[in-house]
Amino acid sequence: MKLNSMILAAGLLPAWFTGPAPAQTNLVVNGGFELGPTGQNAFTDWPLVAGADNNSNYGVTTNSKPPDVAEHGSYYAYFRGHPTDSSQDCLGTYVRLKIGGIYQISYYLGTDGPLTNGAAMWAQIGQDYGLNPGQDVVLTAFHPNSAGALPYRLFSTNYVATLTSAILSFHAVNATNGMAATNAILLDDISMVQVYPPMKFGFSKPNSLVFSWPFTNSPYRLQANGALSSTNWVTLTNVPANVGASNELVLAASTNVQFYRLTLP
Repeated sequence: MKLNSMILAAGLLPAWFTGPAPAQTNLVVNGGFELGPTGQNAFTDWPLVAGADNNSNYGVTTNSKPPDVAEHGSYYAYFRGHPTDSSQDCLGTYVRLKIGGIYQISYYLGTDGPLTNGAAMWAQIGQDYGLNPGQDVVLTAFHPNSAGALPYRLFSTNYVATLTSAILSFHAVNATNGMAATNAILLDDISMVQVYPPMKFGFSKPNSLVFSWPFTNSPYRLQANGALSSTNWVTLTNVPANVGASNELVLAASTNVQFYRLTLP
């Protein structure tokens, strides 16, 4: 179970306590391409690899001479293809999700030289591997039209899962109209982790504690524990009520110290 912020409540005089957040598990295997090897179409542990219909050129490489460098580590992906039709160089992977869960998807995009004629990278998540903005969620439409190399930029989106199994994919072209392509769009450090909504805490007279967090279709539940040193977290049976844009749960205040956190079963 993942830990969100925790609250310390003592009798009718509650006090805030924020606990340390544990490390999250990256659902994207080899998201930094550090498993190598280098080479065109050499995407270790990426099950979905499909090049453009023509002029495909993408893979994994390593270099230490700027701007051809990794954002982190030694390896990174490059997309150098320049198809003359509407196809793209595509890369994807499957991720297992909990419906209603909130997932933070992040990655770095940059370029290693001028790209000024239709260069683009689309990131999406959904049930399709092919680029399908009408049905899947487009996370980023990156158009690096620049006369020089662009340094890596972090892109990050919170996604509420509607599927238990989804495809996270990237689709790129670096030029159109058959022009010679010598520079690339760079991709590195792809991450997808489960996160939790921020939880607020209040007191309602005469002796009630009020917990609230942003509403999603997620079955988030409140857990309680009498001591941080204990692993005996108890999931409360109280069902939160939908109040406007929030979930809200009201509990009777106790004279005993209690810690609280959100969990997603």
